Amino acid sequence: MDDDRFYQLMEIYRNPEHQGELEDFDRSSEGYSSSCGDRFKVFIKLEKGRIKNISFRGDGCVVSTVSISKVCGYVIGKTAQEVEKMDIEDIKDLIGIQNISVSRVKCATIGLETIKQALLVGHQADL
Repeated sequence: MDDDRFYQLMEIYRNPEHQGELEDFDRSSEGYSSSCGDRFKVFIKLEKGRIKNISFRGDGCVVSTVSISKVCGYVIGKTAQEVEKMDIEDIKDLIGIQNISVSRVKCATIGLETIKQALLVGHQADL
């Protein structure tokens, strides 16, 4: 990884987009990695079967925080079916790192998996 990409990722880590709790959300779910301690909660607002807005809160390493920030931006406008098809290859493309070590795959995917969980069986707000 070149220095420019490293600094870009660190800036996203320090100031991630979509961080915070939506005031008006339909779905939420929490994800936790016992192997490294990363913990995130996602909040999703749906409209006509598509993600209208999404946010997250929590703490994690650089890889997990950058990944969830980038995935949140990418899934706006997508259906649950489109999100369900996403995998580690999509995350690699979004964060611009193709060589994610096996030990960091969980870090890279915790955000996406938490979003998928929220869309499938997440807690419905106000129910």
